[in-house]
Amino acid sequence: MAGPLPRKKLYRKVISDLYQRGYFNEWRQTQEVCREANKEVPVRWSQLYPSAIHRYVRQLPVEERYRWDVISNGMVREWKKI
Repeated sequence: MAGPLPRKKLYRKVISDLYQRGYFNEWRQTQEVCREANKEVPVRWSQLYPSAIHRYVRQLPVEERYRWDVISNGMVREWKKI
């Protein structure tokens, strides 16, 4: 039986496709990754939340850093391809 991938497998595939396309060649913030990944998720499905991005990105060979953001007055997580 063919059908759509389960939600969590789809999220993992979308994030790894972004990695393969070179999206992580520059530093990317959580919000940017979330916005780009949700373009591939069907509209009727629950969208990928910024709080869940790290679950899928940490499985990739990327460097992670935290940076203080003055505008949001908080720490921002960023990733870049190693």
